[in-house]
Amino acid sequence: MSTNKVCTILFITLFITVITGCGGGVSTQATTASAIPQGTLQTVSLTPVNQSIAANTHQQYIATGTYINPNSTQDITGSVTWGSSNTNIATVSGGLAAALATAGTTTISASYAGKTGATRLMVTTATISTIVVTPTNPSIPDGLTQQFTATGHFNDGSTQDITVSATWSSGTQSIATISNTAGSKGLATAVAAGTSTISATYGGQTGSTTLTVTPATLQSIAITPANPSIANGSTQQFTATGTYSDGTTQNLTTTVTWSSSSTGVATISNSAGSKGLATAVGAGTTTITGTSGSVSNHTTLTVTGSSTVSMTWDAPTQFMDGSPLNPGTDLQSYKLYYGTVSQTYTQVITFSNPGTSTVTQSVTLPTGTYFFVVTSVALNGNESLYSNEVSKSF
Repeated sequence: MSTNKVCTILFITLFITVITGCGGGVSTQATTASAIPQGTLQTVSLTPVNQSIAANTHQQYIATGTYINPNSTQDITGSVTWGSSNTNIATVSGGLAAALATAGTTTISASYAGKTGATRLMVTTATISTIVVTPTNPSIPDGLTQQFTATGHFNDGSTQDITVSATWSSGTQSIATISNTAGSKGLATAVAAGTSTISATYGGQTGSTTLTVTPATLQSIAITPANPSIANGSTQQFTATGTYSDGTTQNLTTTVTWSSSSTGVATISNSAGSKGLATAVGAGTTTITGTSGSVSNHTTLTVTGSSTVSMTWDAPTQFMDGSPLNPGTDLQSYKLYYGTVSQTYTQVITFSNPGTSTVTQSVTLPTGTYFFVVTSVALNGNESLYSNEVSKSF
């Protein structure tokens, strides 16, 4: 299989069967979905449009696909084929255009599934006068990160984000380091309390600011989601967010101690890899608490009756370009999306590819009406569009 192919589900028939009911007394039955056409790509658009940048700088583009049936938009920057009409002026890869030393104009294009979007890029001979690094003099706790931006002011009066073009440095690397790696340029990481001068250099000019790293203290903890309700036998992941004395916040899910006031209703894990994961064992309510030192907070978890729904679908048999797809070797996994409103899917479950032409998986949900779609994921991580939608009430 070609590793850059995009896997697609041209049409999947989903069959829903309510296997068991807990507290709801739902009888077993099967429903076959009526066909709803998969979204069809109508246009590819690029942003920003008609940009002007200085020679030897960069411009990041975003490719957006607009679909119908159902109507939606999707960031397809990583899936399109990029091109520049004049590679003596600028090249482009992954949406990042690199202007060369020659002034002129080129057309940047993005093509996908038979559609192409394009915009003009003008490269000028403007030279840089000053660089401004923002935010100005920020403060972060030890261990956290800060993204810096470099803005170039040029002799023709223009300004440009040169974050990815500049070379970054930290004056005191024992206090903070800063990245020059593609995809994370200008990202500083606090190492120890103190101060360091963060600098961005480009075209013989340098701009700088001071980063202060503080030894912050924890003031409060927020537990989310607040007061959730789940079906008996299912799980709920909780998150603990700490707020510090300097106003910063940090995810403390893996460092707090978790507890459940009623383990007959739900237990909660303190094991590595599953901290904060509650498991419902009986109907009722329990208080879920997260504690760090002398600071703690809690929320209420309600466990309701439930039903187990069996989902069955046919594996896809071809890629987006029409070439054959072997479901046993060409797919990584499937994703089952669902929600309580049609075409609005608030939950997702990932299933490993069993390698079969027909796939069956089950999910336990509280009583209600649900809408389901499935996607397939290729070995390279590319995900297909949604299958047809089916619904079930129980």
